[in-house]
Amino acid sequence: MIIGCGDVGIRSAALLKDAGHRVTGVRRNIAALPDWLDGQSADVTDLPSLAFLSQVPVDVVIYVLAAAAFNESDYRSAYVTGVANTLKASGNNPAELKRMFFVSSTGVYHQNDGETVDENSAVDPANFNGRLVLQGEQLVRDTEFGTCVRFSGIYGPDRLRMINRVAAGQGRGDNQALSNRIHVEDCAGVLAHLVALVQAEKQLHDLYLASDSCPATTAEVETFIAETLGLTFDETAPGDHAAPGRRIAGSKRCDNSRLVESGYEFIYPDYKTGYRKIIEGLRKQ
Repeated sequence: MIIGCGDVGIRSAALLKDAGHRVTGVRRNIAALPDWLDGQSADVTDLPSLAFLSQVPVDVVIYVLAAAAFNESDYRSAYVTGVANTLKASGNNPAELKRMFFVSSTGVYHQNDGETVDENSAVDPANFNGRLVLQGEQLVRDTEFGTCVRFSGIYGPDRLRMINRVAAGQGRGDNQALSNRIHVEDCAGVLAHLVALVQAEKQLHDLYLASDSCPATTAEVETFIAETLGLTFDETAPGDHAAPGRRIAGSKRCDNSRLVESGYEFIYPDYKTGYRKIIEGLRKQ
């Protein structure tokens, strides 16, 4: 069962089905699911709608829900209330459930001075979004079958924020804050990989940091994108680093060693391979 089956969930479902699994996508509007994927309508804030979790055989639950909007209420609904309800509904059938995966975020880290962080690093988020996601993590990690996966900044062919900024002349290539990212195809790949470990009865950790193998400054990434697009920066432009409403992540270096040691091989191990492929695809269009 993939709960909150949006972009990452659908991509994960495709990989899991190709591997021979029976997969069901769970979301409020199942009409948005592709025809090849079984759907189950549910609202995680409504516990009775999740009753099916104890009525059909389920050996893995992947909770990959995104908050409806960037506010405290929606984050609490998605990452605390929804997680608690899912655990409660699943708890009636513990003999079937082998593992619940909770998709979290590196936004739970508070480090912002270039430190290296991993699964053992302290977390003390200052903002409501990080605090609420961390509460959801704790609910899952307190179980005997829970594993949290912290994704860094997700990008992909339908997530073009940085490319669009550079193309619009809003990047300057001078932001030295360390940033971390993962291609959306690798997000799906990581989840499918961890499910394979469950089915192979391998020992899993309760936490994995999922980020590519090349942390880089925002300046480096913007410069590479500009060069690949054939653009140059206007050094006199103000940029948008302090644009109203824009969320700025802390400067840190994410260490993915635990994930790599588990056997996962990245499709896009660094931002250059990922963004180059995206830009090539845009040119073909």
